[in-house]
Amino acid sequence: MICIHCDSPNPERWFYCRNCGNKTSESKFTTNLYMMSALGKRTDIELTNTTVEEDIKHRNKVNYSKYKNKFLG
Repeated sequence: MICIHCDSPNPERWFYCRNCGNKTSESKFTTNLYMMSALGKRTDIELTNTTVEEDIKHRNKVNYSKYKNKFLG
């Protein structure tokens, strides 16, 4: 294998080139490949932006309701 950036040999097949420090080969996975897959075609997935604080509050609320139903309920 040869680095695509500096053309130095990479017989050990390192992920990053020992000579220049860049990736030794092109990425085999792209977002385009994901969108062509069966998972990429799902329409029931909703993506939203949230803050860490909102996520922690939501997870605490869900975890407390599970705890309450299991032990107190």
